[in-house]
Amino acid sequence: MRRQNTWLLAFILTGFAAIPAHAQSARTLVYQAAQAMGGMAVLRAVTNQLIDSEGKQFDSSSTSKPLGPTRQISTFRYTLTRDLTRPKIRLQWESRNTARGQAVHFVEAIDGEVGSLLEGAPNAAKQTRLHAGRLATRLREEKRAPASLLVRAAAQPTLRRLADAEINGIRHPVVSFKDAADEFHIYFDPKNRLPVQVDLLDYDPLEGDSSFLLKYADWRKVGGLLHPFSLRYELNGKPLQEEQISSIQNNVAFVTDPFAIPEDVRVQKSDAAPIASQWILRRIAGNVSYLDFGRPARVEWNRLAEGVHKLTGTGHATVVVEMKDHLVVVEGPLYEERTAPVVRSIKEKFPGKAIRYVIPTHHHLDHAGGIRALMATGATLIAPFSAREFYTRVAKSSHTRRPDSLEKNRTGAVIEAFGGGPRVLSDGLRRIEIHPLPTSHAEDLVVVYLAESKLLIEADHASPRNGQVRAAPLVKEFVAALDRLNLDIAAVVGIHGDSATMQAVRAAAK
Repeated sequence: MRRQNTWLLAFILTGFAAIPAHAQSARTLVYQAAQAMGGMAVLRAVTNQLIDSEGKQFDSSSTSKPLGPTRQISTFRYTLTRDLTRPKIRLQWESRNTARGQAVHFVEAIDGEVGSLLEGAPNAAKQTRLHAGRLATRLREEKRAPASLLVRAAAQPTLRRLADAEINGIRHPVVSFKDAADEFHIYFDPKNRLPVQVDLLDYDPLEGDSSFLLKYADWRKVGGLLHPFSLRYELNGKPLQEEQISSIQNNVAFVTDPFAIPEDVRVQKSDAAPIASQWILRRIAGNVSYLDFGRPARVEWNRLAEGVHKLTGTGHATVVVEMKDHLVVVEGPLYEERTAPVVRSIKEKFPGKAIRYVIPTHHHLDHAGGIRALMATGATLIAPFSAREFYTRVAKSSHTRRPDSLEKNRTGAVIEAFGGGPRVLSDGLRRIEIHPLPTSHAEDLVVVYLAESKLLIEADHASPRNGQVRAAPLVKEFVAALDRLNLDIAAVVGIHGDSATMQAVRAAAK
């Protein structure tokens, strides 16, 4: 009898461990992980956290070489205050953008469906309503917060077990759950039961269906609860952010409300859709604009010369050149939601002319992100040999999560690569020259020269504003490379900004 009782006690103490691994349910795995962290009751008792962290950010979409190695673009530190019972966050952020040599300061506060952004240097910061997409992205990330992840997963009716996955040669149990429009996959360490990583099924304009992964490491105990102090974010296996937490405080008593939002900010209107996307986080990391994301597209036609039009309405333009019986389009920027309306507008203006050629200036995400909408028209994409493999992958990528024009119309994309000199397009009346102009910014950079109007179309180097060009090392490099082409240029047309005389561009290069 004593032996039987001993066996029964051992079974109770080992709990779920006695269940064969292959038979463990998703709920069992979640509760095992919660127990390893300190217990589900301990997790549920944590109502808020105050976290200090620092780290570095990376970029894989604006590299010098197409499909080139990821580069570091910033170092940062932040203080995050989170309410684990309600959608409330306060993020105080300071970083140094090493790619641009800029200091970045902002404070985000989120209270449910409303957020505020205090941005700029402390003595000149101004507060506005937080972009709805940025707010939605932050709140989605909160669902991966280690202190609340397992509590959230256990409460989901969609929780289910997936097939085990191999990581570094070791099989890891995996569960998934859906929350609103998002699906999360949690991977567990088969030995210590702790969560190893959480994969979020996301979308990218160029890479399509994407894995947005958050890895946990360096687990330490804080007030009876194990918490990862090392976090690493990856997009399709490439690093986006690495950070090391320096301190965590649980259940802090606040003297004032850290999530308070001024009433004058609350009443500000927003026309942006609350679309959560890793794309926004990458734009913030690069300290570049994301504000048109989720907003209704504006397409404004501007005549540059006879048969030459610049389509604006956002910070990135598209140029359309009329030929006798077809059209040539330069640049498909940003994402589907920008370039698809541009394509529709072109077809409405020229119902009898097809888009025969499309010319991306270079492979960077903000300049090529909408290129698939132009590929879907059946146009031939012209790019240097160095970018051929890049655009081939873009054309083949699967976009089932958010089907775009090419996913809906799987025509065979035609990519024409060239090198050894310019690619010339001519109909007998108009001559278009596509010149490779590799710079430190992008090895696959091209400029497009319109011989009849003496216009040169460029991206990211001159970027004129009000007819002027700001002096910068990149402008000097650009002019030196341009001079080797011996082109008779009257004006430079920027994909960003407006136009400037070649004289103004040269002045900025001195």
